[in-house]
Amino acid sequence: MGIGDNMQVMRPKRWNNEGFTLVEILIAIAITVVVMGSIFYAFKSQQDSYVVQSQVTTMQQTLRGGMYMLTRDVQMAGYYTNFDPDDYTMDWDNLDGDNETIRPLLYVRNDVTGVTGIRNNTDVIVIVKANLAEGRELTSTEHASGSTLSLTTPDLDGDGDDDLQADYCGVLVKSDLSRAEFFELDGTGALVGSLTESYTQGDRIHRADVIKYYVDDDANRPGLRRHNLGNNESGGQLVAENIENLQVRYELNSGTWVDDPFVTIGSTTYTAANVRAVQIFLVARTDHTIRGWTDTQAYPMWAGVTYTPLAADRGYRRKTLCSTTEIRNIGS
Repeated sequence: MGIGDNMQVMRPKRWNNEGFTLVEILIAIAITVVVMGSIFYAFKSQQDSYVVQSQVTTMQQTLRGGMYMLTRDVQMAGYYTNFDPDDYTMDWDNLDGDNETIRPLLYVRNDVTGVTGIRNNTDVIVIVKANLAEGRELTSTEHASGSTLSLTTPDLDGDGDDDLQADYCGVLVKSDLSRAEFFELDGTGALVGSLTESYTQGDRIHRADVIKYYVDDDANRPGLRRHNLGNNESGGQLVAENIENLQVRYELNSGTWVDDPFVTIGSTTYTAANVRAVQIFLVARTDHTIRGWTDTQAYPMWAGVTYTPLAADRGYRRKTLCSTTEIRNIGS
């Protein structure tokens, strides 16, 4: 046997050069698409959920902020102006150019429709009060009586401004709080109307706030606005975005809840002076519509009364907030 008898012959290895078949490639692509689709769907769902939660959180914060501002002013309704027992005629709500005759306490317009700048079927509430921060005592050379307001400075409230050169509202208060009088100034600084009492050194003079809250008529982004008519403010300031409804009702000293405090029940006629509490209902919505969401809910406000969103606005999510605020300065 030779040396080569036990040796195996080494043959070259054969390589398969055929590659993947078309079917294998299609299967691989299909699997990849399914996996990537699942990943994208999970990511998109998380992203959509995050966006919705972010909008809902913002909506809740906006709702609470708007309610805080509104209830804070409502609590102060009648501050010092409650000592004025007289009615005063002026355009309290700055709507339609019409005048209303009321005591300078509270005024309301229910379910306003057809007024430019105000969302249809929403309430308007007007709060009248002396401005706590802007007031001072009359000096020895200052006095007010009849149709005369004699001040040594045109600064009505001590803040350094020339208040008497514009339409302006104020309150004169006796030092013993036995009497107060709401007044209005014309563009020259003269009194509109006449005072009943005389006011001298030691009595106080305050700028008066006549604050109107309303929902504006921006169809895409309605908001709660605060307009101070008492200092001739040119327009309403945005308090809270995406507020689409404001409704208000009032508890009278008889314990009855009404939509309008100027009402006659039986033989008794009520006015704003009989209000003891105010209940406020706000509806907020998200900044944008939510994909796949349709809001068909009817939101309860109080017994027997609900709010249903317009058909064109049902793509938004909503939150409601209701608050009851006692009036501190009206009645006892």
